[in-house]
Amino acid sequence: MTLTTADIPVEDLRHRSLRWARECYEWAKVPLLPSGERVGRAYDVVGPQNLFGEDSLFINLGYWRDNPATLDEASRDLARLVGREAELGPGDTQLDVGFGYGDQDFLWAKEFGPAQIVGVNIAVEQIEIASKRADELGLSDRIRYEYGSAIALPRPAESCTKVTALESAFHFPSYPRFFAEAHRVLQPGGMLVTADIVPRTNNAAKAMVQLTDRPGVRRMPGAVRDRDFFDIHRYRQALVAAGFTDVTVYSIRRHVYAPLADYLSKRLRDPDMRRVNPALRLAFSRPGLTLWGPWADYIIAKGTKPEGIDAASTTPTR
Repeated sequence: MTLTTADIPVEDLRHRSLRWARECYEWAKVPLLPSGERVGRAYDVVGPQNLFGEDSLFINLGYWRDNPATLDEASRDLARLVGREAELGPGDTQLDVGFGYGDQDFLWAKEFGPAQIVGVNIAVEQIEIASKRADELGLSDRIRYEYGSAIALPRPAESCTKVTALESAFHFPSYPRFFAEAHRVLQPGGMLVTADIVPRTNNAAKAMVQLTDRPGVRRMPGAVRDRDFFDIHRYRQALVAAGFTDVTVYSIRRHVYAPLADYLSKRLRDPDMRRVNPALRLAFSRPGLTLWGPWADYIIAKGTKPEGIDAASTTPTR
């Protein structure tokens, strides 16, 4: 049986409190790490014990358009949406960047059947857990995981037919560099698809940074504060600038934040949620989502690498 949230050991209040204190201490050190290590370390600290799902280890906000009953099912629906937009199928070699604990890849392997899925991540614990789960599910011949950065993908040029990033690209240090790398590793005719959290406008993102940088408020980490923000319009422009064609970017925010808030207002009362760090419970409570949800968009983006592209360039071959 593969690892799920049901396998997380039950802790008494003393042990939970000690773990929460250690987690907060480790999170406080994250901004001091080199920029390339911050996100991976933050997710290693979070670990499976801080997830909100019922049985799975999905780490996403879910897609609630069809009124799923649980966060697990909403998370599966989001993975299915990405799979459909990417037109995943048996002939595909897929690179999944920022794969969490692997649940989306297991779903894609079962329901869409790509020939090969390679997951890339900078969170060491996630690589270890996802690899173990793939092996336990008998999928290690079709799915493998490795360490690597989104802005320096450890793959040869033109080695993939699809690149996906499901709720992970907003963590990457640079959208243009990630898009350029995705373009490089895709075969001509290949497709990049992301499901991503972005600010509703760049002005909103700047205002949020200014709000959290006020005296008496804990400052945002430098990697976030100094980030060149991309709203839906800049996102589309950056994909085109990277050489993608047939670019489509659209918002699904009304099928994400409000229904998620409704669901979590009940879910966070469940006894098993006592294991989750109170800081995370607060961030995803209704008051927390009310604070940051209005600033956030949620987009699906896709673009195709056109035929006749030089592998070493983003310009058409002559």
